[in-house]
Amino acid sequence: MHVVTVGETMGLFANDRPGPLSTARAHSFSFGGAESNVAIALARLGARVSWVSRLGDDPLGDLISRELRAERVDVHASRHAELPTGLMHKHRRTTSTATVRFWRTGSAASTLHPSDVPDELLRNADLVHLTGILPGLSADARACALSTAQRARSAGIPVSFDINHRESVWRGRDPRPTYSELVESADIVFAGEDEAALLVGEGEPAELAQRLRHLGPHEVVIKRGELGAIGLDGSQHRLQPSYAVDVVDTVGAGDAFVAGYLSLWNAESTMADRLRRAAAAGAYACTTIGDWEGSPTVSELARLSAREGITR
Repeated sequence: MHVVTVGETMGLFANDRPGPLSTARAHSFSFGGAESNVAIALARLGARVSWVSRLGDDPLGDLISRELRAERVDVHASRHAELPTGLMHKHRRTTSTATVRFWRTGSAASTLHPSDVPDELLRNADLVHLTGILPGLSADARACALSTAQRARSAGIPVSFDINHRESVWRGRDPRPTYSELVESADIVFAGEDEAALLVGEGEPAELAQRLRHLGPHEVVIKRGELGAIGLDGSQHRLQPSYAVDVVDTVGAGDAFVAGYLSLWNAESTMADRLRRAAAAGAYACTTIGDWEGSPTVSELARLSAREGITR
């Protein structure tokens, strides 16, 4: 299966040990972004993935491009000579709390344009995956997200949309008209309960899934974190409990969940199969610090439910 995803990826600094930022001396450096997190997780699960973006012509861009290629992701990212790659900082104040700050205004990726996603790339895809982050970056990025979804749909290519709402990205602007348009263009929609309520009003998870499905998608998945997930396929609701793991870092778990689900999209699988793999992939991501580092391979997924914590 060939998946195309489009979005921004940024350099990521994080303090190595929980505590006040003012006394933190050791930091680790990596990168992260919802769409590239999904791309890496899908590639580890056997899919062919193309990631489209713009990067600065700087060391951060070099790192991101090199590492994504090392994870077997096809990188389609132009390098901007004047605008930088975005940057974020994750401050872990305690072992269970973290604050993430972004420096992405005027980044290279904020200038993403519909022309960055060629028709030929879309025509050769089996699935296109987008999130609600990309259209919030700028007017051009919004046009890029909407155009990509519309062109894929016109070509008969299924579209996956993860609302993935970030208030800091939209900066007081109303994202609902854009989200609604993308939901209407999508075949699969992922949303947290709060994200679904943003579009269709408050309600129980099953009711939220039903209301979202009325907007157009064939399948809706409500992500509920440690409470598992609820999927809606036709008129049938599927309940998926979460896996019990020792949680180290939940950042990126939702992206791994989405990748787990989509990795079986083109196979002869049921929604129950897809939800089960999604929950396992999301659980694995929680066991490692980082946005994408903990995403599992296919061989690792079977070990999560093993009775013994050792493979001989």
